[in-house]
Amino acid sequence: MLGEVAYHPSVPRHLQIQRVLRARIESGEWEGDRPIPTEMELLDEFGVSRTTIRGALGVLAREGLIVRHRGRGSFVRSEVRHARPQTVTNLIMGYQAEIRVVRMETVPAPAHIVKPLAVERGTPMTRLLRLEIVGGAPLGVVVNYMRPSLGARIRPSDLTRISLLEFLRDRLRMRLGTIRQSLEARLPDMETAKLLRTDLTQPVLVLRLVVSDATGTPVEVSDTFYRADRYRYESETRLPPPRPRPRLRNGRPRRGPRAVLQA
Repeated sequence: MLGEVAYHPSVPRHLQIQRVLRARIESGEWEGDRPIPTEMELLDEFGVSRTTIRGALGVLAREGLIVRHRGRGSFVRSEVRHARPQTVTNLIMGYQAEIRVVRMETVPAPAHIVKPLAVERGTPMTRLLRLEIVGGAPLGVVVNYMRPSLGARIRPSDLTRISLLEFLRDRLRMRLGTIRQSLEARLPDMETAKLLRTDLTQPVLVLRLVVSDATGTPVEVSDTFYRADRYRYESETRLPPPRPRPRLRNGRPRRGPRAVLQA
């Protein structure tokens, strides 16, 4: 049974428990068409009331992860084969996702894009909000900001078939230059948490792209908010070859720059 310290004090327990149960389903620990533990077994495992367990199971049922049968218990829903949705390849990260355009609107430039896009705060900007779906479940929420002159040349339906970078490069014939990337962990806002089907206490990984044209002029800023339980960033690198260590006149090696960690 999970101890009291396992629960976050500001998040309803049924949501915390459904997150654990969801992980068991998505990892394959609980297989399709197989019964999951009974309410009494889950009650004993998590040390909560039957109402809390039923609330957790209700969330999973509403999201189509389990099927509940009166008198028989709850079963993991087997994957239903549908016509394969059209997917778009992410040119930077390489994966394929189904794209749903949630909203395209004109908004005042928020503070966090003023410097990357070299605009004044409050300047009218086009904001594009999209949802990336992989394996039938949300993977990331993408928010793009660009000048209205560029946004007016983009139809939301175009981006369900081709990535934004491909659209700029191939359809609009823009000569793209440097793309700056940064990655950080952050808590989601209400809109992002709802689209990702998570809660406000669950951190997300945020990948920011600042796209410039061949002259170095900023074109657009893209922030992708990934579910941390579905996304892992991997890279492979090699150490540079060793360099000869310069020596002083007394024959002792000279020290180069070094990292100093703050306590």
